[in-house]
Amino acid sequence: MTAPVVSGARNDLRWAAGAVATVLLAFGLVLVGDHHYFWYGDTAAAYYGWWYHLGDLVRHGDWTTLDPHAWRAGNYAAEGQWALWSPLTIGIGLLATVVGDMLLVTTLVKLGLVAVGVVGVYLLVRSYDAPPPAAYTAGVLVPMGGMTQYLDLPSWAAGLMIWALFPWVWWGLRRTMLHGANPLPALVAGYLLVTVGYVFGTIMLIAVLLACLLDCLLLRDRKGLLRVLLAGVLMGLVALTVYLPGVLTASVTARQTGVHLFGGKFTTDPLAMFAGVLPTTSVSGTSHSLLPYHYLVWLLPVLCWVDLRRLREGWRSLGGLLALTAVTLGIVDGISQIGPLRWPLRLEPFLVITLAVLLVVVWHRFGLARPSGRRLGYSLGWVVIAATLSLVRTSSEWRAHLSALVLVGAALAGVWWLVRRRELGRVAVFAGAATVLVVVLQHAFFPTPPSPQRNAPTHVSAYAGLYPAATGDLLQVGGTDAENRADPAAARQLPIGSAWYLTGLRAQNTYTAISQLAYKNRYCIYYEGDTCSSLLGTLFSTEPTTGRLRVDLLGVSSLLLVRASLPAETLQNPPSGWRIAEQTPYAVLWTRTTPIAGAGSVAWTSSGTSVSHVEVGATRTSFHVDAVPAQGGTVVLRLLDWPGYHVSGASLAGSVDGYLLTVHVPATSSGRAVDVQFHPPGWTVEILAWALALVVGAGWSIGAEVRRRRARTAIG
Repeated sequence: MTAPVVSGARNDLRWAAGAVATVLLAFGLVLVGDHHYFWYGDTAAAYYGWWYHLGDLVRHGDWTTLDPHAWRAGNYAAEGQWALWSPLTIGIGLLATVVGDMLLVTTLVKLGLVAVGVVGVYLLVRSYDAPPPAAYTAGVLVPMGGMTQYLDLPSWAAGLMIWALFPWVWWGLRRTMLHGANPLPALVAGYLLVTVGYVFGTIMLIAVLLACLLDCLLLRDRKGLLRVLLAGVLMGLVALTVYLPGVLTASVTARQTGVHLFGGKFTTDPLAMFAGVLPTTSVSGTSHSLLPYHYLVWLLPVLCWVDLRRLREGWRSLGGLLALTAVTLGIVDGISQIGPLRWPLRLEPFLVITLAVLLVVVWHRFGLARPSGRRLGYSLGWVVIAATLSLVRTSSEWRAHLSALVLVGAALAGVWWLVRRRELGRVAVFAGAATVLVVVLQHAFFPTPPSPQRNAPTHVSAYAGLYPAATGDLLQVGGTDAENRADPAAARQLPIGSAWYLTGLRAQNTYTAISQLAYKNRYCIYYEGDTCSSLLGTLFSTEPTTGRLRVDLLGVSSLLLVRASLPAETLQNPPSGWRIAEQTPYAVLWTRTTPIAGAGSVAWTSSGTSVSHVEVGATRTSFHVDAVPAQGGTVVLRLLDWPGYHVSGASLAGSVDGYLLTVHVPATSSGRAVDVQFHPPGWTVEILAWALALVVGAGWSIGAEVRRRRARTAIG
């Protein structure tokens, strides 16, 4: 009885390893053409700096929900994608602090995530009782979707993370639901998915939970239904911990709201989805319209070879898969923005997963043993229509479309011929080879992703020692994005976004996807840290309530002025109390002749009020009240007025200048200490939800393992 099991396991291992190897070969060829392909856009501007800084904090035991010195970008709990609760992201961050080659770390991490996603899809397909060659085929197809190749892999790392973890959650839920297996794999995968902090992953988690519940209803499996519900509740508790701070902070952030119907950036339409079998398909009239974002699965026309009568009779066992595919298609082709959720084409990688799994499972169960030539004609007709649509919409890429038409048509004909010969193992190998050729064709015509290549240095040592004359908190004035794209030498001198974390300097220009709205509007700082040139005038303007210069209220002691953004005369004439400390071909550094305390410290006190013994931490500021008038006084702190601050010994007052945390000090506080502390709003609920999810999940998993061992002992 043991030998067949071992043989089957080895066979699975060979096919799964083959799928990973095939995909790595395809992306290896992409990297040969551009070894910086994984170092575009927000990978360099946002994610790597986040990873590095989080890893550095954990290494030093300084895990925190807030960094006052980053100001609008410092609310890590509300940001979500900082992934404070994610062992996966923390592990990547620790690796980043140990290995100095940033391009190497990024490449290994992204290829590793691709391998994780491929194996997850392989296991998922096998859970539908499809054979290893079918699982291999799906595993090879899923990383090749247009958005995965041209957005998530080169730039949007969080999207790649949730894509890689999603099939593992789905597989784990099916395993627990159908067989009553230990829930630990599903719970661990669900925890990792949610704690990435990218809300689209949690949306898809909800969708797959509903799909599994539908399967239970169709199968009339009450116990399975309860197991899926419990798993959903536990994952929901983790989601509460991750996302509640952002929800409760949203009122002061720059996240867009409202509903926009259809059209715009990263949207699609039904015809583009139909044409998604062509690897060069694109939609004109949208941002980056000539890139094959809309490509789905070239093998999809094989659905024309399905026995529809058998499918109508046996579809119930695939009810959840069919429903999930329909829901995902509806989301991807749906409303362009609902509140802060926008750009539905970002979920196209999940549609590719559902379509690939649906394709191979349906074919395995309901495919015709010897599809006729007419059925092949239907498939080729689909491809011809797709090519026609693509030619009409983006005629400038006619060479790419015609080449794709020939390749996909020939590949489908080859698959058809092998299927008729009943050589299913060779079908999978042939499909894998054809998929690699599809990728080669895509990157021959579309070699460059749309995300900007800002030429950021790829070794941590390049950032060490930048601007050694800088002191205290630093603020960059001016924009670097355009200059860095055009000039690699500029990029070595002008960090962008989260790259500031790699310098060791306390800069306010780090990357954020949320931003504190009042601060952002006052100082015109964009998401990646660039500012408008008028910021310099704003900094040296007077805030009316305090009568102080705004640059003083912020506690800035160093100003990095970008040459391309400011007149030469301005750069060479710092105001009184400031001096030119350093100059490069791209920037001029001003520093105060006498530096002042930075973020978290006391910025101003009202007349008759004085404080001393100011102590500043990441989430706490305390001070001793030396004097205060009978009517009370006001203390303004160099802190953003985020929701979540609490004061003992005083009370919060309306923020000064619309963003500065302000404390009202009563007369009775004279001679006493005032303590100002920050916890993300809803903190007690969030911690309890997190702990409850872990405790109940661990108890459920341990109990399931104990029952399994007892059952095995009883049988033995």
